[in-house]
Amino acid sequence: MVSGSRPPIHESLHVVNSEDIYQNEDWWKSAVRYRFNQDEEHDEVAVYMWHNDDGWTRKNKYVIKTPEAWEADKTIINQLFSDSSITASVEDFPVSDYYEIATGETVFQSDGWWKAILKISKKGSYETEEVMVYLWQEVDGDWRRRQKFTIKSEERWRKEVDVIESIVDTTATRDTDHLENGASSTDDVSEDDSYTQPDEFKRLSRELEKHLSEDTSR
Repeated sequence: MVSGSRPPIHESLHVVNSEDIYQNEDWWKSAVRYRFNQDEEHDEVAVYMWHNDDGWTRKNKYVIKTPEAWEADKTIINQLFSDSSITASVEDFPVSDYYEIATGETVFQSDGWWKAILKISKKGSYETEEVMVYLWQEVDGDWRRRQKFTIKSEERWRKEVDVIESIVDTTATRDTDHLENGASSTDDVSEDDSYTQPDEFKRLSRELEKHLSEDTSR
């Protein structure tokens, strides 16, 4: 279902398309395709979650830079839910002690950025099987959370995938059409390149303080 109203993302961003995953009085989760400038050719996709605190406050944001990056993330998430091909991680991921990590996998770690996808077995004293996608930035020797995407269960994941892909696939179609018309693309990268993407993350770094919330907690 396409959103009936503009999602409450930063007012400086131009919304190209969006589709709600769900919305009620307290919570709103949506996949959004947007541009930093209305005249730009480049679109970006993100999954947002907001909570209504006398106004919509962003709680989670998960940026999908390219269709290739989405396919890579989706593969890891599917493996974590199925417990296949993923062995217990020994990495010390910079998350709160409130979470107990069952396993996880680093997507990339370079140039002061770290992206990982984790399976959580406990939140405090409560057992769970949630999967979380994290993006951290290294600041003064400490890893600070910049983005987080929480998937509560495999059942919810199956439902959310269809909505997310409806927005991601639209972006991929637009990019293909753009290339077929003879234009060049700054996002023409291989799947391996999508993990590091130094130029993209330099740009992300410039935009973080402008477009992301001030939440730097873990």
